[in-house]
Amino acid sequence: MWRKKLSKTSSQLTIKCSRSKQSNINDFPKLRIGYHKLKIMEAMEWTIGWWRVSLQRVYPTATQLSQTYDKAALGWHEHLRLLGHCHAYRQMWKSLKDADILPDWQDNLTGTLKSFSRRKKLLREPLTICDCGIGTAAFSLAFAQTINPTTHITGVDISSGMLEIAHQKLSQTNINHQICQSDVRSLPFADECFDGVISAHVLEHLPNPEQGLKEIVRVLRPGSPLILAVTQCNLLGRLIQWHWGNRCFSQKEVSDLMYKAGLTNIQCFPFPMGLTRLMSFVCIGFRSSMNSTCLSRFE
Repeated sequence: MWRKKLSKTSSQLTIKCSRSKQSNINDFPKLRIGYHKLKIMEAMEWTIGWWRVSLQRVYPTATQLSQTYDKAALGWHEHLRLLGHCHAYRQMWKSLKDADILPDWQDNLTGTLKSFSRRKKLLREPLTICDCGIGTAAFSLAFAQTINPTTHITGVDISSGMLEIAHQKLSQTNINHQICQSDVRSLPFADECFDGVISAHVLEHLPNPEQGLKEIVRVLRPGSPLILAVTQCNLLGRLIQWHWGNRCFSQKEVSDLMYKAGLTNIQCFPFPMGLTRLMSFVCIGFRSSMNSTCLSRFE
């Protein structure tokens, strides 16, 4: 029996070979291949003759993930800009605004709230948004610039390097904010303390996405939305997965995870344009019950 680890950036694959206990000597000349795939490509297993070969995914630790993104932090924002992600994020928020999918947030900006019990509180307090996995704040910047410039952004990331750049970018644009180095699986905030949570390409790095989403939903106020940008399963998604060690999702997988985490009125849709449209999609869900007329699907 032997075991070998192969690593690529932050991803790891564990290959394990073991002798198969076969009793029929007549099977020896034959090549027997059995294939087993677990949920979301967690493991693969083959039986070849007398040998069983398994390939199992090993997720990076929090320390490994932090170190990987610390190294990438300095040029990360420019990388996103050159790939068109920053522009795509702004267009996505504009589409949400035009489709009236976020009426609470938009009405808070104009001061014309209609039927929300928190009307008075919202009118005198800024909108509070938590960006889980803020990176260099590209997603938050696009939100504040497009939806509500008076928003207070709380940025959470496991990488201190990313947080440093995020602080610089948000300060340069005069966006009210605070940053916090933390794992999104254990957020240092009270229950039901944010008007919304946004998160771009974080779900893909969680060993247990359902558990991570439940922790994110915990800090959402009732009726508040969670907006996720997620890497989709296609050729580009697989290339990103191999390099960064993340996973890919289908829209159905993300919808199911959001439902299990306690979200309702779940919608998934593509980014409006560019390379980002080919690589990712967006899902939105609301904590607890909310008038379904506040939502309309758009593409």
